[in-house]
Amino acid sequence: MTTPNSFLVISALGKDRPGIVNALSKKILDDGCNIADSRMTVLGGEFAILLLIEGQWNTLAKLENALPELEQELDLTIITKRTEERPRPQICCLML
Repeated sequence: MTTPNSFLVISALGKDRPGIVNALSKKILDDGCNIADSRMTVLGGEFAILLLIEGQWNTLAKLENALPELEQELDLTIITKRTEERPRPQICCLML
């Protein structure tokens, strides 16, 4: 029996420059997690990214523990929050 995946939202903000997405993605994948969804934008000279990370609870914990060092290395402000999978809307069919 497999354990259901857990979810983590990562928000990161910092001066826009090449390599931020690559470094974040590499760390996430190296720690055994997957990027389930993402949004990113540049506002003025700042880069902002919002990531939904999926993985086993222990791989998410490993990633959470590594983020403060990555935050310093990349000069980003990183905020994380555990979340759960979004419920799928139920589709109801009525037969008349």
